Amino acid sequence: MKTIIIDGYVDEPTCLGVPFYISTYIRYVAGALKLSVSSEADYITIDDLRSRDFELGDYDYSVIIAGNPVPGKYLGGIPIKANEFSKIAKTNPSVRFLAGGPVSFTINADFDNLKFVEGDIEAYIVSFFGNGKCKSVTREINDLNRYAVAGAFITEKHPRFPDIIAEIETGRGCPRLIHCSFCIEGTYPVVFRDEKDIISEMKSLYDFGVRHFRIGKQADLFAYKSDLQNTKNGFSKPSPAALEALFSGIRDSLPDLKTLHIDNVNPGTIANFPDESYKIMETVAKYNTAGDVAALGMESADLEVISKNGLKASPDEVYRAIRMLNEAGGFRVDGIPKLLPGINLIRGLPGETRRTFVDNYEFLKRVYDDGLMLRRINIRQINLLPGTRAFNSKRADFREEKKLDAIFRNYRRKIRDEIDEPMLKRVFPAGTVFTDTVVEQIRGDRSLARNIGTYPIVINIPKKLPVLSRVSVFIVGYRERSLVGLQCPLRIASASLAELKQIPGLGKRAGELFVKKKIMPEDIAGSPVCQFIKKHLIF
Repeated sequence: MKTIIIDGYVDEPTCLGVPFYISTYIRYVAGALKLSVSSEADYITIDDLRSRDFELGDYDYSVIIAGNPVPGKYLGGIPIKANEFSKIAKTNPSVRFLAGGPVSFTINADFDNLKFVEGDIEAYIVSFFGNGKCKSVTREINDLNRYAVAGAFITEKHPRFPDIIAEIETGRGCPRLIHCSFCIEGTYPVVFRDEKDIISEMKSLYDFGVRHFRIGKQADLFAYKSDLQNTKNGFSKPSPAALEALFSGIRDSLPDLKTLHIDNVNPGTIANFPDESYKIMETVAKYNTAGDVAALGMESADLEVISKNGLKASPDEVYRAIRMLNEAGGFRVDGIPKLLPGINLIRGLPGETRRTFVDNYEFLKRVYDDGLMLRRINIRQINLLPGTRAFNSKRADFREEKKLDAIFRNYRRKIRDEIDEPMLKRVFPAGTVFTDTVVEQIRGDRSLARNIGTYPIVINIPKKLPVLSRVSVFIVGYRERSLVGLQCPLRIASASLAELKQIPGLGKRAGELFVKKKIMPEDIAGSPVCQFIKKHLIF
């Protein structure tokens, strides 16, 4: 029996699967299929399938993994669109399709040869191919550990391999006693994977050649193996020892990994257990690789919105978490901060008013004015999921919604202009060098490049470079949520006019000097940042 997995890419609060990333779902399904039908499935991305006009070829079964309940802007690929499910099914009438992942929460319309599976797709597959039963199945943690190891082989079939980062799950469910109105994580029982099982999965991926990892698929990394019976204000007591065992074990078992990053951290956990949380911050900053981000799910700085939606922490508590992360992880390795906080804000929560956007802006301004660093500010429009409290209380006043949206867009622009760009200058000052940067796209005369990691910053290079080539760059400028960089080192004599224009201090004289073909160090001496970039120039 021939099977193929279609990676439609996922993007949910606890898991990312858009390249560079490969999601947990893909690997679990690959493992479940291997254990069930005793053969290794093939793999194709939705981008590659589009290039083939959705023609799959000779297969008996296909599993589609998809769903992006928190959609964003993507550089590495375009997630599957709702109308493309029917195109795939109709184009391949002899193939029987199963679709699962986060998409099961938003689409439930089956086609003749396509079924949207509720529950855990990997457990459904084992049930279906094992005994032919077609019912929603919840995975068992011991089975999941088996699927995770068995499915590691699929990474070799990814078109970006080995330049991929594997999302790693530490557990499921939210340890909080009260859950955010928009999130489904609180609907699952809390279960943690054991350190040895997580490391075993990572070692299997490592043996296949994966060198980039993010401990990302969990509601709150700092609550890993927390004491659920010992709570404060609804938050369970963290276990610094468990995180130390996990991260030290990873480093011992995967000695030559290139990326070890994290994702979600609950600021409420930090606020209620600051001592334990600070120890965990120190542990992460000790074992991780530079450029890491602890994404704090603040969602809103409006006290009314926080109260109505059961959000995690007050603005003052989030502020303290930001300061602690700066203290524990703000040191630099080769010029790059080791571990910094990120902030997640959501537009569209119940209780939101015009004041909400003012509160959000003023909170971020306070953080900036106090000299703290945020690696990134994520502002997203909520995509309400059926079954959540936020979905059941969504607003019906469309006129008011339209007004609020206009105010939101104005404040989002204000944040981008007045906070984002100055913050980028603080985090990545001129002259900062990024090594092993991968070129992902060509747009006009620019190359867009990123490092492989959590929330990688986009670097605009004013030169066409081979896609997927690796370069070193040094930073010379800033755009909205991105940087401008030049190849490091830059040979002035062979630099293009576009590259010369980006050198601080040359400005309007770049054209004149380009024509003369002679630029001396003193030509940029008047620039206040020349001392930071001159060492990267070869005259």
